[in-house]
Amino acid sequence: MAGSGELYKGTDGKWAFRVKASNGKVVATDGGPPGYKSKSGARAVLQKLLDGDYDGPIREPAAASCGQEVTANLTLDGDLVCTDGPALIVTADNVVVDLGGFTVSGQGAATHDNPGILLRNVKGVTVRKGTVKGFGAGVAIAGGSKNIIENLTVQDNIGDTAGDFGDGITVNASTGNIVRGNTVRRNGPFAGISLVGACTKNEIRDNVISDNNMLPGDPSRGRQDMGIRLEGPGANNNKMVGNTVSGSGAEGICILPTCTDPQAGCAGTPGNEGNEVSGNMSHGNGTSGQGSGIRLFAVPQPVAATKSKITGNVTNDNVTFGIAIDAAGAATPAPTKNTVTGNSGKGNGQFDGFDGNTPGCGGNTWKGNDFAKVNQPCVSTP
Repeated sequence: MAGSGELYKGTDGKWAFRVKASNGKVVATDGGPPGYKSKSGARAVLQKLLDGDYDGPIREPAAASCGQEVTANLTLDGDLVCTDGPALIVTADNVVVDLGGFTVSGQGAATHDNPGILLRNVKGVTVRKGTVKGFGAGVAIAGGSKNIIENLTVQDNIGDTAGDFGDGITVNASTGNIVRGNTVRRNGPFAGISLVGACTKNEIRDNVISDNNMLPGDPSRGRQDMGIRLEGPGANNNKMVGNTVSGSGAEGICILPTCTDPQAGCAGTPGNEGNEVSGNMSHGNGTSGQGSGIRLFAVPQPVAATKSKITGNVTNDNVTFGIAIDAAGAATPAPTKNTVTGNSGKGNGQFDGFDGNTPGCGGNTWKGNDFAKVNQPCVSTP
């Protein structure tokens, strides 16, 4: 037996209805407030309901809202558009934030001072499967450890040169994180992916990192925009493996020198030590006028990178160098002991392999590389 409808008049004098199942159980009501002014109005709506005229989608409250603190597993069920950031703040350990293929986007000037998704001193968190765009940084890990950022598209996140953010994905003073399988493009003005502060044992692996160069727009802001930027100080034993990096404003992959207090002097500043750069392809970087495929950057005073292992990379068609080690700064503990082995490079603007340390590449070892042009014989050791 089919269900039925029942009209009734409420205590407020307005008409309403009930829908009953075949056993007489009430399964739906519509009585207001505000209710219906006339019996015929209530009857018309009830009849449409019984006839199946209301067959549209069932809508539920959104799974997330802007500025939400995430303390349990979260899967988005739609795009999230925010006028301020962070859009999502993860404050609990061991949760999964699954964007479900949807987009978290920032709109308006206020979003450029903050990341889209912030992991605040947490461990064991996974963020995956979606797009983050339009913030000062796409995803920021601040403190904590052993988090995973994977299978995201992180694009068009633009911070300010005087601000704290300006990256696609940034890791700050955190240990043992994995950033893998992401597409990171058109972020700046600092980097596609960055490691800042005392970051140790992190892995940046199998990402496609392109066009982080502030173009279109003001190209001068992109002169320090890098694909992968290891800043430190004290960024040690990290791995940058199997990434494809192209079209960066400056270097494709860069390990920077460190200096805690330039006014007092850089001596004693923790350097960036024991980092691995292997199996990457870094091509066509330096779109702002200068830039290399892979560079251990140094200037006269700060502490240069030491004990780096640069192995099995391909670096072609970069504006300045393929692979470069700059002359170590005065505050650098000697020797630097960087090793460059089994790499190849061609078509780079000045040299495919470059070492600014003399005589004989200082304390660095170059061996078994395939370069067409080098700046001194020690770079071309068989």
